[in-house]
Amino acid sequence: MAAGLKILVVGGGMYVAGRGTETSGTLVPALLEGVKHGLVSEVAIVTTQAGSALEACKKSASIARQMGVDCSFAAFPKEGECSNAYLQAAEAFQPDAVLVSVPDHLHASVSIPLIEKGLHCLVVKPMAPGLEAARAMVASAEKHQVVAQVEFHKRYDESNLLLYDAVQSKKLGDILYAVIEYSQQKRIPRDVFQSWAAKTSVFQYLGVHYVDLLYFVTGFLPKRVTAWGQKSYLHNLGIDTWDAMQVVIEWEDPKNSAKARMVSTHITNWIDPDETSSISDQKINLVGTLGRFQADQKYRGIQTVTDSQGIKDVNPYFSSSWLDPQTGKIKFHGYGIQSVLQFLRDVHWVKYRNGNLAELITSRPSFQSGLISSAVIDAAHQSLIIHQSSPVEIQL
Repeated sequence: MAAGLKILVVGGGMYVAGRGTETSGTLVPALLEGVKHGLVSEVAIVTTQAGSALEACKKSASIARQMGVDCSFAAFPKEGECSNAYLQAAEAFQPDAVLVSVPDHLHASVSIPLIEKGLHCLVVKPMAPGLEAARAMVASAEKHQVVAQVEFHKRYDESNLLLYDAVQSKKLGDILYAVIEYSQQKRIPRDVFQSWAAKTSVFQYLGVHYVDLLYFVTGFLPKRVTAWGQKSYLHNLGIDTWDAMQVVIEWEDPKNSAKARMVSTHITNWIDPDETSSISDQKINLVGTLGRFQADQKYRGIQTVTDSQGIKDVNPYFSSSWLDPQTGKIKFHGYGIQSVLQFLRDVHWVKYRNGNLAELITSRPSFQSGLISSAVIDAAHQSLIIHQSSPVEIQL
């Protein structure tokens, strides 16, 4: 059997191992499941400060013990503070691939130098906040022939795969419009991302998921974007970003541009009450000439009520853990876990089985497909900031 991969995780925040939350994050649990599947052999975590890297490794080691997985975690930098510690870690650790989970505006500046070292790369969404940076990432990945993907985990949600089937099988007929509502608790920008929330937007951070999803399920290309936004709660806290944004996207079927354009409306905020029963509230309604598809992706049918946490609506399909009856150890499962495992399988396939990289570009959330959502983010910000909510044409 081929050897497992050495993985370097760049970042140590909430999505890596649950920093600042009661959760275990997503990336580390996924990597530990990868160890169990023989896909991963060693893991290192690098941040800009030795203290935060060590903290992430300690929590990761605790998760590994709960899972009964034998995996050690190396922390970088070893001491002090270093803004480019990820480059030093890459030289010292010699990984096969990197998982980049840093603030949005740093994705290109961190991932490109690592790709230039020939490292396969998975970047958490969004790929990049602007089209220029996204194109540079694509160019680097193509030049160095690496597996380069965006962690758009909603493509792996069974609910969204049913939507994909309904659209691709023409059960809904010609697609006319979609309405998406997506929001999160205000503690996310106020507390968890407070240091960089002003450098992103709620549409860039949240709304981008459903931009990529619509591209994935329809194959349509965005042609024009109009955006509106409101500033109040966060602005009054000294965080200069929008509480809410509403974005309208006009899409065109590249296989039949003569047909009427599909229009999607994306309503997003991240100032929901902290007391709401789930971190995320998300709904999609897609309408065609032969039917509609509606999904409330917050209410998955499971609710808990406890003294310690109050009422919680649980999504068991994203990144959940439970005691495995066979082993008595914690096991992680869900589409968030599967999206990382798929990247690991793809890297393993290319590295050890001479897999065809071109096949992955068209069938996965590759950097090439990430250009679509990055272009929409770019256009939305141009519409809102520069053009006073006038439409902006997209040039891919």
